[in-house]
Amino acid sequence: MTQAINYTVEFSIKPGQQDGFAAVSKECTEAVNANEPGMNAYQWYYNDDKSKCYVTEWHANTDSIMAHLQNVGEILPKLFEFSEISRFEVFGNPGDAAREALAGLGARFFSYDHGFIR
Repeated sequence: MTQAINYTVEFSIKPGQQDGFAAVSKECTEAVNANEPGMNAYQWYYNDDKSKCYVTEWHANTDSIMAHLQNVGEILPKLFEFSEISRFEVFGNPGDAAREALAGLGARFFSYDHGFIR
């Protein structure tokens, strides 16, 4: 049985760049919502001073990850104008191509063992 894959990305936002980052994050969300049926959840969270942003993604499978990377591929460089990835943790067992692509962004991997989602 194929397990869903989820991950959390922590962005450190450059000082004074919160508005630009927020605008691009909304562009990402619109693109994902319109074009990625395999994305089960896609949510953005900020700490109190908006110096950090956390994105959580729940993918149905490895194909969803690859579709996501292709879909937001032109938008990601815009995010990096305003921020950098400071932590990236992947939970689940993505296929080799997705694992390689995510590793290129600095991801650390935690393999699925057991449990359930209700």
